[in-house]
Amino acid sequence: MIPTIRSILAGPAVQAGQPEVLSGSGRLDRPVRWVHVSEVREVADLLEGDELLLSTGLAMRGTEAEAADYVAALMAAGAAGLIVELGDQLPSVPAAALELARSADFPLVVLHRQARFVLITEEVHRGIVADRFDFVRFAQDVHETFTALSLEGAGIEELVRAGAEMAGSSMVLEDLNRRVVAFHAIGRPAEGLLADWERRSRLCPRREGTGLGGLEGWLTTVVGTHGHEWGRLVVPNPAADQQRLGMLVERVAQAVELSRMIERDQQSVQLQAQGGFLSELLDGRLGDEATAVTRARALGLGPGSSYVGAAVQADVPADEAAGAHRAQRRLGERVARALTVSRQSAIAGVVGDDQMVLLLAVPGRSTADAVLTAFADAMRLDPGLARVTIGVGSAEADLLSASRSLRTAQHVARVAHEALVPGPAYFRQADIRLHGLIAQLHDDPRVQSFVEAELDPLLAYEARHGGGLLELLRQFLAAGGNKSRLARTSHRSRPALYAKLAQIEKVLGVRLDDPSSQLSLGVAMLAHDHAR
Repeated sequence: MIPTIRSILAGPAVQAGQPEVLSGSGRLDRPVRWVHVSEVREVADLLEGDELLLSTGLAMRGTEAEAADYVAALMAAGAAGLIVELGDQLPSVPAAALELARSADFPLVVLHRQARFVLITEEVHRGIVADRFDFVRFAQDVHETFTALSLEGAGIEELVRAGAEMAGSSMVLEDLNRRVVAFHAIGRPAEGLLADWERRSRLCPRREGTGLGGLEGWLTTVVGTHGHEWGRLVVPNPAADQQRLGMLVERVAQAVELSRMIERDQQSVQLQAQGGFLSELLDGRLGDEATAVTRARALGLGPGSSYVGAAVQADVPADEAAGAHRAQRRLGERVARALTVSRQSAIAGVVGDDQMVLLLAVPGRSTADAVLTAFADAMRLDPGLARVTIGVGSAEADLLSASRSLRTAQHVARVAHEALVPGPAYFRQADIRLHGLIAQLHDDPRVQSFVEAELDPLLAYEARHGGGLLELLRQFLAAGGNKSRLARTSHRSRPALYAKLAQIEKVLGVRLDDPSSQLSLGVAMLAHDHAR
């Protein structure tokens, strides 16, 4: 650890001089960057800050005003403190200098016996050099640990756990909406670490770079590339060595961002490997229609008057890779059986761990609804998985255009599956509407930034004062801005309601009767609620 004034005073070389702290006892834990021995009154011009000066008092000889000016110059230069050896040259510290030091809580220490300054400086400098060496060694350990984890393809949770263990303190990764993405608790239960997390996080404003902030003194650093930040690493109970801990969390943040980028690349590769033809169709890499038809026929897709995309979304265990792989295989088997039972001609491929994408051919005498209904009925007859949701796109006249249908089906299936509500045999875009768009984009940092820009002042106000303003705004938007309807549904008197709405306008800095404000706040509230 880097030496402090307190640790230096406790050393044997200083103790031999019988030290007495005359002022600045509240700042004895200030770090000391270096120790100087000087008897020159103009030494302040040579200091860079955080130095501890040793003197026999020659610089304080003269008038009391000159002694006070000397102490003032040291404080202005950022000196950590001053140790003066009393003796024939200086029997006592001039009263004016001592009064100035006490008024500024500047550490001023006297030695009542002669001390060997060379031993003091040697002792302190040895500690400083040792601390620098320990820091370099720690930095090397951090570098090697997270380089190895990145090369092994460690996930975000594993990286956060490794960072917390090296820090010896709990660590939390949150996104822009203050939702916890990953965490590792040390020295306290998880429920205590994460209790009321969003409110506490909003009381710690975001900052550029790494540093302490908020009412609880959290150490934070942003995660993501410059201009594309998507989260924040938090150490709620930082250790005393802020420099070492700051370096560590920055390295963890870099490893987390790298892991996120690698994961996206792996998903793309997996899509191409498992989706095959469908991946190329989705990516628009098939060239012309004739090439697409030829390759589709070779893969077994029968001729059709049109083509329709479908996606089957399923629950997949997230706790172990083997469980996810088995569920993925069962999903593929179930879809294959359903296609056989319903006698549908289709190309199917697994996309990701939890979704199967299909391109179905609609025979000339049939309709897309008939084909989809037959497939959905066959899926319900086969309870191979606990729960699946089918999303579909529109029927397209040619194969290349069917990529739009596939993309729509993927999105609709995922959103409808997350809704956890009973629905039809299959879902279309018309069944999800704006909720679908928000569900698709709610993890996008740009949407999260929009939500923060619109609602953060009110959310922060609620975190500090409560009062139910957020819920009232939600009711106001649900009522379409109709205050009379809102007064009835919220069971408030009109004067009380108008006062509360005026308070919301003041906090947010907008006019609630402005249609554009209602639209922006409505979308932001929808995204905020969906994220939770």
